[in-house]
Amino acid sequence: MEGRDHAEVGLSPEAVFLLGAGAIFSVIVVSGKLDRAWLTEPLLVAALGLGAGMFVVDTVDIESPMILTLLELTLALVLFSDASRIDLAHLRDGYPWPLRMLLLGLPLAIALGAAVTGWYLGLPLGLALLLGVMLAPTDAALVEPVLDSDKVPERVRQTINIESGLNDGLAVPLLLLAIGVVDAEEGAGAGEAVVLVLSQIGIGIAGGLVVGWLGARLIGRGAETGWMNALHQKIAAVVLAVVCFSAVQLIGGSGFVATFIAGGLMSHLIRPRADYLYEFAREEGHALVLVAFFIFGAGPGADLLTGGVPLEAVIVALASLLVVRPVSIAVSLIGQGLSRRTMVYLGWFGPRGLATIVFFLVATERLATIDSMVLDIVTTTVLLSILAHGISGTPMSRWLAGASLTEDRPEMGEAFAHPTRR
Repeated sequence: MEGRDHAEVGLSPEAVFLLGAGAIFSVIVVSGKLDRAWLTEPLLVAALGLGAGMFVVDTVDIESPMILTLLELTLALVLFSDASRIDLAHLRDGYPWPLRMLLLGLPLAIALGAAVTGWYLGLPLGLALLLGVMLAPTDAALVEPVLDSDKVPERVRQTINIESGLNDGLAVPLLLLAIGVVDAEEGAGAGEAVVLVLSQIGIGIAGGLVVGWLGARLIGRGAETGWMNALHQKIAAVVLAVVCFSAVQLIGGSGFVATFIAGGLMSHLIRPRADYLYEFAREEGHALVLVAFFIFGAGPGADLLTGGVPLEAVIVALASLLVVRPVSIAVSLIGQGLSRRTMVYLGWFGPRGLATIVFFLVATERLATIDSMVLDIVTTTVLLSILAHGISGTPMSRWLAGASLTEDRPEMGEAFAHPTRR
């Protein structure tokens, strides 16, 4: 496979963050008006990043150590907080749609995506599987208008909320497996690749369980005795997530698996007092995600648009957004009695964002080289998703509301209110 050359960063890291902070501040100032314009914060921030990368400064190399660390930590914290805000005891709650989408729809989307890209581009199994995994996880940050819309039945909103909160964490082990297959195809011993992948997953699970259990014990005890107030409980949870990610990475495990496990376990063990675990996602975590979208726009997004978008990347991206995801979700929900509009709605709102970007970076870290077409496909898919899902949230929600679902429809039942990212 051929490597990809990156543009040198032509300005200091401080200047990059200054531009990013200015872009985010300008979007936040008008955030109250975005819903009326059918726009989202990630869409505007990414657009400002594109403008900065194309016309103001040199494009940002997202594989530089500082940027890479920032993006990886952002995803780790998002995985931790997403796992913590989903109440595992109420996952079914009378309607199994989220579980079916996660346990049937996600693997099917990966398999179908790998089959489509492998057939169309003539890729070997490992690389096709790797692309299938990269393009499967969805991003809750890009569906805020959906999660906030009172026009959408609560069960439908919570289905999207739960799926987008858990599918990226569930996809991490599959990403590591795909990387192992690529390694084996490139000459590494198959046995050695399998052992490495299993050890990364195993150490990640064990590390997450240890940190999650200790964190629940210490923070729970601190809350009970009054040693820690609510603010410091939140700070402690965030610090534990960073410690968990860093420690497990250092000993050769997957920090992403560990933080996902730790967040879910801590929330399960101390659920009645767990508000601080997911408050981070509403505040500091949201700001970090916006920074990530600015960097994406100013880096690979600007690179792609400046150099020209390959037709193959556009076709694969459209297939992923318009065929692979909707078909996979529709198959996973067969027999659930949902209306056709609801099936289309759930299939459409699977936007690709932060996890897709970071999954690519994880692959580049672990593989000697990676074909430039992979980055083109990832970047094209995320850009199209940010645009299409960013402007379609409000009109699609009105379209679903126009179905005039009667009270006896399964969509109209009660739903447990899992917290959303915002």
